[in-house]
Amino acid sequence: MWTTPGGTPQPFIDKMTQAGRTQVRFDGKPVNWLCPSHPANQKLEIDAMVEVATKYDVDGIHFDYIRYPGAFACFCDGCRERFEKTIGQKVDGWPNSLRRNSKHRPAWLAFRKKQITTIVAGVAKAVRKAKPKVKISAAVFAWDKYCDAFGQDWRLWCKRGYLDFVCPMIYTRETPRFEDRVKRQLEWAGDVPCYPGIGLSVWRPSHDFDKLAKHIEITRRFKTGGFTIFNYDRVAAEVIVPRCGKELTNK
Repeated sequence: MWTTPGGTPQPFIDKMTQAGRTQVRFDGKPVNWLCPSHPANQKLEIDAMVEVATKYDVDGIHFDYIRYPGAFACFCDGCRERFEKTIGQKVDGWPNSLRRNSKHRPAWLAFRKKQITTIVAGVAKAVRKAKPKVKISAAVFAWDKYCDAFGQDWRLWCKRGYLDFVCPMIYTRETPRFEDRVKRQLEWAGDVPCYPGIGLSVWRPSHDFDKLAKHIEITRRFKTGGFTIFNYDRVAAEVIVPRCGKELTNK
């Protein structure tokens, strides 16, 4: 729940901004995402996920956008205060002193990843205690390329058992590249089931069924046990899913 999309009421966005709970870019400009290091935001995210899992009859809960928007955020005053407390010293020249090759850079990257992991761990602990049969999953970017930029250390989440399965978003249209990414994601997921994400609707040309079939075949060859397809739009609902049911997934 880091993002505040178009459907979020403006009064809520204003309230969070005034309370210092939204993110700030490296250049000081505001970002309409909730700051992951703010304790109240962490509680809000955990409570919301746990509420869905316990109040409603659902089989699972899924993390999406469980990350920072990028390396350019968040550099709010709260992040600075909490980071300085973590390392036990003041950071001069904030935020320029956190750029690459700076002495605080490794600690800063670790700090960011810890904020996101705190949410995932908190949800996993509470949901497993209250509704142990509810599955927990997450949509994630490639761990090697984006872990630091997005603070999304999902390899650690898998290792610690926070997720029941993980869905890497491997949206490339190139078949050889997709195959290579699937192989690597499986290694990072370890013993946690890994269902590769296929970016059907973002390809150009979009909704290429033949290409989809090749990518699904790759997931089967690697015995992933499943796959996901982005996204469930009108074409997917009216054409792709019915065709898959008659051909690719027909038993």
